[in-house]
Amino acid sequence: MCGEVSEEDHYVGAPGDHRRMEVLHMKRTFRQIVRDAFELLVNDMKDIKWAIILVIAYFVFGKYFLYSLCPMVAVTGFPCPGCGLTRAGLRLLRFDFAGAYEIHPMIYPIAVYAGVFGWNRYIRRRKTGIWMKRFLAVLFILMILFYVWRMMRYFPDRPPMNYYERNLIWFLKKI
Repeated sequence: MCGEVSEEDHYVGAPGDHRRMEVLHMKRTFRQIVRDAFELLVNDMKDIKWAIILVIAYFVFGKYFLYSLCPMVAVTGFPCPGCGLTRAGLRLLRFDFAGAYEIHPMIYPIAVYAGVFGWNRYIRRRKTGIWMKRFLAVLFILMILFYVWRMMRYFPDRPPMNYYERNLIWFLKKI
């Protein structure tokens, strides 16, 4: 008994929601796994509903009033370290692996991280381990290093590594 942790400490469900604890003890069917994963995803989305609403409002507002939807470009005019990740992700979803790599090579470790996180959180129902946090920290450092390299090599001649003049700082200087 010494050093053992109860199974309730490993359960990643809604607080106080232990009605499915017995499901963890038996083999779950594919349908149960999908249903439980969907329920957990819906609960997670309910927990962050205000963040989701703010992001949607930002994109709706930005589409009509900002030069770029990227906050860093809109404020400073400089591309951010994640510049191109959305386009690379869309290419990855279309199975254009070379095109995704060309736009932003960090899309692959980000996709691996997202897949492992989703698998652990929604299918296995486990909390994020320390190695996942370390992987995320290394990924962040690699993105910064890649950004510096890309800025030194391509800025300001090659899109998307351009300076965008119509930014907030440029506008405030004109006033």
